[in-house]
Amino acid sequence: MSFARRSSPLFSRVALACGAALLLSSVADAAQTAAPNQPADICAALTQIVDASDFRHLPDESAAQLPGVSTADDCRASPHAYDCHWRAHWQADGAVNDPLEELGADIAACFPRVVHDVNTPVRQHFIVTTDTRRVNVTASVQGPNELRLRVTR
Repeated sequence: MSFARRSSPLFSRVALACGAALLLSSVADAAQTAAPNQPADICAALTQIVDASDFRHLPDESAAQLPGVSTADDCRASPHAYDCHWRAHWQADGAVNDPLEELGADIAACFPRVVHDVNTPVRQHFIVTTDTRRVNVTASVQGPNELRLRVTR
C-alpha cells in the first residue's frame, strides 16, 4: 500500500495548506525584491493623458508625469497632441526584452478598450476608445534606449 493511500485526509489538508503558504510567501518576497531600476506604474499617468480634454494642461499636472520623463521640457503639448521623449533607465526584466516592448505591454494592459494594430521592433500603435473619444497612442524608439510617446486625437 502506498503512502498516499495510508495518509489521512487531515494530513493531506495540512500539507496542502503549508504548500500554499510557502508559495504565497515566495511570491511576496519576490515582489518586495523587485529591481530598483524598474519604472513606476505607468497606468495612472497614461490614463490621465488619454482622458485629458486639452493636452496643453498636462505638462503642469504631476499625475500625468510619465516614469522616466525628468522635466516638462521633455514633452510638447497642443490641444490635440501630446508628445514626450525620454531615455529608458531600466533594463530588460526577464519577462520583457526591451523598454519599447515593456511600454507597449503597459499601454495594452492599462486600457480596457484598446486595439494594438502596429507592432514592429521600433514602433507600436494603439487605438484607445473611451466613453467620449477615440485616441491614438504611438510608442516608438528614437535612439538607443530613447523612447517617444505620442498621443493624439
